[in-house]
Amino acid sequence: MNGISLPVITKPSGIVLYHGPSQFDGKKIVVIATGFEASRSGNEKTGAVIQTWIMIDKEQPITANNKGLDSSVCGNCKHRHFRSCYVNIANGPYQVYQAWKDGKYPEIPLGAASYMFRGLFVRLGSFGDPASVPINVWKSLTSYSAGWLGYTHQWKRCDTSYRQFCMASSDTIEEAQDAMKMGWKPFFVRRETDSLPQGFFECPASAEQGKRLSCDQCGVCKGGKYRKGQGMPSIVAHGPSWKKIYFEKGMKLMRNKKKFVGVFTKA
Repeated sequence: MNGISLPVITKPSGIVLYHGPSQFDGKKIVVIATGFEASRSGNEKTGAVIQTWIMIDKEQPITANNKGLDSSVCGNCKHRHFRSCYVNIANGPYQVYQAWKDGKYPEIPLGAASYMFRGLFVRLGSFGDPASVPINVWKSLTSYSAGWLGYTHQWKRCDTSYRQFCMASSDTIEEAQDAMKMGWKPFFVRRETDSLPQGFFECPASAEQGKRLSCDQCGVCKGGKYRKGQGMPSIVAHGPSWKKIYFEKGMKLMRNKKKFVGVFTKA
């Protein structure tokens, strides 16, 4: 127009949502959201979902895990010790952390950042536990988003206000039953040899269900208070084969109460 070229406005590939103390131990953490690119298609399981990565700010995730420093973002989750977390730290978490350190993700005030989630589906804690983040962060994001999914392994120790956003990650049927007694909706990750318990249904995004729905199409795993008789989702332990081996070893260790006590009860 009259020889004047207008600037091209593009969304950043990621933004910093929060940079402050962990709700677990007060140490500094960072929360980064990625996936705002117009061309994003999402992954096969979750669909087109904005991912949020919760990491300590002083150490890259692999080093933090090796040093045991990731309790600031993972709490006392058993999978830190069993090496059975389905997230491959060397992939997404490491890459996002390095991009942040390289200055690729701007830090935007929460109110303005939340507006960017308008009409989008978001995963609370693609890596890291959502309960390590002040709950006002999740309240702000979800007030604009089209939907969300979230899981916490810290449902026994965190404030029950996180229940409105997260499922209670449960690795045994006993844990799932305890979660329901406490008013949490459980998401039960079971062993390959475990049958589907009564009152549970197969996650429609699972391999065993033929991945007939993605997470953003299903929308069940968004927390809320458990109601008696309500069907709850379950999935067989998934991820790389070596992760599943560690998961199985961890479940065997859990059955040996003498050895199990103290393995992960301290953050």
